[in-house]
Amino acid sequence: MKNVVFYLILCIGFFSIGCNKNSTDANSGFSNKLTLGTGMNGFSIVNEGTSFTRIGGNVTIYFRLESAADMAGSSVTIKIEKQSSGTWSSYNSFTFTNPQSYGHIVLSSFSMPDAGSFRADGILATGSVSVASKDFMVQ
Repeated sequence: MKNVVFYLILCIGFFSIGCNKNSTDANSGFSNKLTLGTGMNGFSIVNEGTSFTRIGGNVTIYFRLESAADMAGSSVTIKIEKQSSGTWSSYNSFTFTNPQSYGHIVLSSFSMPDAGSFRADGILATGSVSVASKDFMVQ
């Protein structure tokens, strides 16, 4: 009887470990998402949105790029395209060094001097993997 109880406890323990949400694989609870806003507070974006107003000729846009897969220290590029007459064309890109050799999130900011309709694409430099994109407007 002691062996049966021990076996059950052992099975429950292995099952619990296998369901751990802190796992480092793609099922760890992270998703592919790009969030834009007007500020940053810890790992959160403040005033999340897709419409930004220039003050003094520029607007600083804060971003949070989240990847379902571990970024493994890859640098991140935010590629900006501008829409003109229904066509997207290359506008600018910003590259950010990843401060860690592991993890699923990178936060930083970039400055936009022009008004218009834009698209930001978050790309992992290692492998040129597009993680997520977001359309936004600057007034």
